[in-house]
Amino acid sequence: MQHGVDPYPMEVDHEDINSLNNSIGNLRLGGRVLQGQNRGTRNDNTSGVKGVGWHKGASKWMAYIKVEDKIKHLGYYVTIKEAAEARNAAVREYWPEEVWAANLIDLDSLPDCEIIPPTAR
Repeated sequence: MQHGVDPYPMEVDHEDINSLNNSIGNLRLGGRVLQGQNRGTRNDNTSGVKGVGWHKGASKWMAYIKVEDKIKHLGYYVTIKEAAEARNAAVREYWPEEVWAANLIDLDSLPDCEIIPPTAR
């Protein structure tokens, strides 16, 4: 739009996921798949880590990713860090590099030990 061209059917995407940052350098064209991949953590996420949740039945952390509108199960893990590592590997395998920054989990911020969420006790 800045250059006088309507991008339809493409959509404008914010690279840094901040919808208030409308600087030209932060905007790019993308389809619905890119829009869906370039999102922050959902507000109903209880683990605090995108694509990782606690599975009560297995009493382990579960990693998952959405690929082509289907949830792909990546396995069960003893630690949240192991589940996050599996999620990061799947992001690199299934999604384009331009969405990696918004989806890769900072593994250094996660504990190495087994932690059971308070809601699962």
